[in-house]
Amino acid sequence: MADDILPLLTRFHREVLLPDVQRVVQEAVGGLEERMDAQFRDVLGHLDAIYQRLERLETEYEMVKVALGRVEERLDLVDSRLDGVEGRLERVEQKIDKLALRSELIDLKARVDGLQGQVQALEARLEG
Repeated sequence: MADDILPLLTRFHREVLLPDVQRVVQEAVGGLEERMDAQFRDVLGHLDAIYQRLERLETEYEMVKVALGRVEERLDLVDSRLDGVEGRLERVEQKIDKLALRSELIDLKARVDGLQGQVQALEARLEG
């Protein structure tokens, strides 16, 4: 009897149980594949968004570099112009110093002339 049951069980397994198990597994795996595909599409969408943002940032970075280069050029120009102004200011200060010295010299000459006049007046009083 055991020999009669084995072929019957084998046939039952092959024709009834195995196809049913295969269908259940296929449905489970198929659903899993669909969920994984959806998740991969979602991840790929996020990666695309990240790449687009990186491209925008790289473009902005390049624009900032160009603008900074222009600012540096203008700053160099302002610096050289400031050097010129400082040189001119130095020459003006020297001229002012010379004018102040001349003014002091003129005052001193006037005082010397005044003192000479007083000395002459004193000498005249002494002689006379």
